[in-house]
Amino acid sequence: MPDQSHVGRRYEASGQVVDGSAAEAFARAIGGSDEVYSPGAVPPTYAASYCLFPTLFQLFGDAEVGVNLAGLVHGEQSFEWPTPVRAGDVIDAAAVIASVEEKRGMTFLGIEHEARRQDGKTVCRGRSLMIIR
Repeated sequence: MPDQSHVGRRYEASGQVVDGSAAEAFARAIGGSDEVYSPGAVPPTYAASYCLFPTLFQLFGDAEVGVNLAGLVHGEQSFEWPTPVRAGDVIDAAAVIASVEEKRGMTFLGIEHEARRQDGKTVCRGRSLMIIR
C-alpha cells in the first residue's frame, strides 16, 4: 500500500509519437454530432493516451508501491493544456507521487502529471487524486 516513503517517486514515458489517425478517431468519437475536428488537431482530452495511461500503468504496476486496484476509486482530476498538441508531436510524459495521506482507513494518493514536447514546451499539466480502500 502507498505510504509517505513513496512521495516523490517518478514514472516516465519518453518519446511517444502522437498518432494522427488515433487522435482523429478519438476526436470523432467524442465529437457527437458536432463538427469539432480539424485535420492535425489533437483534442485536449487525448492527453489520457500520451500522459496518463503510460505513466499510471507504471505506477499501478510498481510492486513496491502496491496499489490495490480492486479497491481503487478515482477521486478527482484536473488538467491544463498550455500548448496545443499536433499529430506527429513527440511527447515525454511524467507522473510523480505528490502526496500520500491516510484518512478514515483509506489511502489518498495525490499524483502530479506533466507532458512536454521534445522542444521543451509543456503541453499538459494535471493532478489526480486516487482513493484506495
